[in-house]
Amino acid sequence: MFQRENAIAVCKVLIEHGFEAFFVGGFVRDTLMHRENKDIDITTNALPSDVQSLFKSHIDTGLAHGTVSVRTNKDSEFFEVTTFRIDGKYDDGRHPNDVVFTPSLEEDLARRDFTINAIAFNPITEEFIDPFEGRKDLEKGIIRCVGDAKARFMEDPLRVLRAMRFAIKFGFVIDEDTKQAMHDREVLNRLDECISKERITDELRKMLECGKPIHDVFMEFSDILTVIIPEIKPCINAPHNNKWHKHDIFEHILFVVDTCKTTKFEIKLAALLHDIGKPACRIHDVDCDHFNGHPQVSVDLARHIFAHELVLSTREKELVLGLIDKHDIQINPEHKAIKRFLASTSEDFVRDWLILKEADLMDHQAAPGREDKWNDTLNRFELFKTNLELVVAENNALKVTDLAVNGKDIIDLLKIKPGPVIGKVLNGLFEAVLDEKVPNDRDALLELAKTLA
Repeated sequence: MFQRENAIAVCKVLIEHGFEAFFVGGFVRDTLMHRENKDIDITTNALPSDVQSLFKSHIDTGLAHGTVSVRTNKDSEFFEVTTFRIDGKYDDGRHPNDVVFTPSLEEDLARRDFTINAIAFNPITEEFIDPFEGRKDLEKGIIRCVGDAKARFMEDPLRVLRAMRFAIKFGFVIDEDTKQAMHDREVLNRLDECISKERITDELRKMLECGKPIHDVFMEFSDILTVIIPEIKPCINAPHNNKWHKHDIFEHILFVVDTCKTTKFEIKLAALLHDIGKPACRIHDVDCDHFNGHPQVSVDLARHIFAHELVLSTREKELVLGLIDKHDIQINPEHKAIKRFLASTSEDFVRDWLILKEADLMDHQAAPGREDKWNDTLNRFELFKTNLELVVAENNALKVTDLAVNGKDIIDLLKIKPGPVIGKVLNGLFEAVLDEKVPNDRDALLELAKTLA
């Protein structure tokens, strides 16, 4: 609430000095959709030098493009104020080579990507300025480019991914002319050549984290997906030829992404990449195909993607690769097996794995005549979830340092000097505890240690 009032205060200063001032962009769109958006951008016919002179507290955010960040008091946040402008050519696919300031709000709105983002709002009179009928498109649920769609995408081809993201996030359809331009080969080539891995990753992250199904949009724009992740192309229209699966490989991948009960980026990305190694592993059998070893091939392909197409932190990469690697392991609900799984990974990893594993299972089905095996798989999965909670509640020793004895205890017991024998004994004790051959009890462990030296 205070943020809006602070932004209005900025507009009032501009208006009181004879200028126009409007809210514009995503804040206006989201307000009309009754969605929260705290990022208020202001546009004005005041030149950057005028804005600088009117606000003592200002930051020259992007003078070349007409942007100055200002605030009216020290307790307020800064707001970007950008002069009405007309953009020149976009040689780099992101920024205009030059801009021309204009006194016309409509000319400024005409440079924007989609009609739903080209609506201005006067916060003083509460009037909307909507020359491209963005409000109608909002009501109808349509993503439409402002003006010539191909021209908008050639200026900044990342807009292709933004269109996909808005369609996913808002559940909107994409206008036919806009859609045609998105599939245009020249546009896709420019997307491939001009857009940084960081910007592509950011858009993909937003798509996967928004909590809405990606299936329909990714199916319709699979050609765009293969530009940003070429390794996924062999999966498209690739049949499983296996009665345990409901869909072909690409649709299975998308269903798994959508079925993951999370908005966590790493899990969703692992779902998107978990089976990309299948086409390379296909083995034809008498009546079905098999994909032995596909998790490792998927891991290798994902590594290549992280090296060449997407930018993730080291922690994110490790988690995604770990989930892909283990997505197809057998479900063993025995307490000992669960403890070993936890010991080799972590509780957080196992819980993330459960989300991916459940989503993967849900897009499988019982092969004819194999209903008993399928039901057994589902029962073991449910039992795994139950037993996991029991194992975690027991506060088991899941690493060597959790043992009831330490290196000093072994030194004192065996009357030996520090050395590799200590580690060997502790590891032996840890293995015995994991296998439930001995309780994690000091006296019991010391007794066993005598036999391990």
